[in-house]
Amino acid sequence: MSVAHRTLECPVFSQLLPKKKSKSRAWEHFGLPANESGQIVSEDIAVCKLCGSPVSAKSGSTSNLFGHLRLHHPLQFSEVSNKSKVVTATVQYSPFCAAVDESIDEPQPQSNMAVSKSNQFNFVDNHRHKRQKFMTDFQRLDDQASKPVPKLYNEVRDKIRQELSLINKDTISVTTDCWTSIANTPYITITVHFITSEWALKSACLACAHFDDDHNGKNIAEVLRSILNDWGIDVQNIMSITTDNGRNILKSIEELNLENAHISCFAHNINIGVNHSLDIPVLKRAIARLKKLQNAFAMSWKMKRDLHKAQELLQMEVKTLPSACPTRWWSTLKLVKRFLENQLPICKTLLEYSNKKHLMLEGNEISALEDFTTTTELLEDITSSLSGEQYTTASAVLPLYMKIKNNLQNKDEDSSLLKSIKSEILESLNKYESHPMSSNLQLSTLCDPRFRGDPARSELPTYFTHSKQEHPPATMRQSAGLGRAPVVYVHEQLDKQAKTKERQPL
Repeated sequence: MSVAHRTLECPVFSQLLPKKKSKSRAWEHFGLPANESGQIVSEDIAVCKLCGSPVSAKSGSTSNLFGHLRLHHPLQFSEVSNKSKVVTATVQYSPFCAAVDESIDEPQPQSNMAVSKSNQFNFVDNHRHKRQKFMTDFQRLDDQASKPVPKLYNEVRDKIRQELSLINKDTISVTTDCWTSIANTPYITITVHFITSEWALKSACLACAHFDDDHNGKNIAEVLRSILNDWGIDVQNIMSITTDNGRNILKSIEELNLENAHISCFAHNINIGVNHSLDIPVLKRAIARLKKLQNAFAMSWKMKRDLHKAQELLQMEVKTLPSACPTRWWSTLKLVKRFLENQLPICKTLLEYSNKKHLMLEGNEISALEDFTTTTELLEDITSSLSGEQYTTASAVLPLYMKIKNNLQNKDEDSSLLKSIKSEILESLNKYESHPMSSNLQLSTLCDPRFRGDPARSELPTYFTHSKQEHPPATMRQSAGLGRAPVVYVHEQLDKQAKTKERQPL
């Protein structure tokens, strides 16, 4: 049922009556509440015939009705939405085009591709797709690809239900997030992570639902509880829940009484710290000027051509300056690193354009970019290492936090900017030292055989970083294959000394 409408006060009723003079098929699954004598008690509230939930329907609007079906009854929503659309199309016959078959029982290849790749149903009209030989028999109406989708949905849903029925519900971990598509459509996604009886680590997306209600803590908590209950999962029994740091998300965690099971997303906290450092005036100004420089090369094919010539002349690899995405801090790091590597060819190219010379960065701005790169290169590797669902990552959080903390300690030779960048990043990560999050993560690390000793101690001699090697050691490949994070151990001299002492005779 729709989250925001759970709290609607629906008058007492004894029966549901159909809406008169309504052409919308949404009303097939809704009725107006009426008393025993058949008198409608409220024209502004519709009651779902499937789950009995009241939904706002003021002035005969069906937007909330469709939203309720979309979120909680996807099969019925698919039926009414397809039937509500009147599609007029012309079928162009060719030697390679079969006649349109109105009765499609089995999922077709294009249906499977649409579902598995999250494509729109009209992706078969793409010119690149039409060149694929195996698709020459499928140049049909778009709705032919969409018809088998509810069946595919049922098959996947039943398979996930079967897997969840075989495991202990108290061992399930959850990740969730609210996000907005490029079309400015709000969604909420819930994914569960569990270990099967065969000790295989698996993940399943339970819902990626349209969520157009207010994104406040209460509504988010209600939709989380509703979706998990629909899958037979008691929200109070989940082992952990990982989210970002949005105030509304954190409020929903409080509403669900899951504070002791909450894990703050480590990569998201790194993102917060780096973005705060990018707001430091000196660095912010340098990044802004660098983006103007990148835009000049991106908008001029002549400048790009001359840059490539300069790189070839200096026997450097031919590369362009990548663009930076505001929501992905590592794209800014890639731009900065590319600029620092190509200062000579960039400067040579700008000297050939009298109206572009001013775009070259000043010495203090270049120094600011170097400080930023020095601080964040390790964070990029760590973010990549933790971005996976096929291996465990929670056990790596505390050791990685310690690695960052030790690496970002202030030094006497550090500039004031470098110290400020380090401070912003460490401040965003200090929550991992507080209870109960730190206790849960310590337990996770303790259960991971890759980590020896107590990872919470600052003198821990064993650290690890994401491998940059092109051909990782056999132990790393085996570790990744067993569902563990692809990490490489780096033992300090202290560890070697400890082993030497152990071998000394008594």
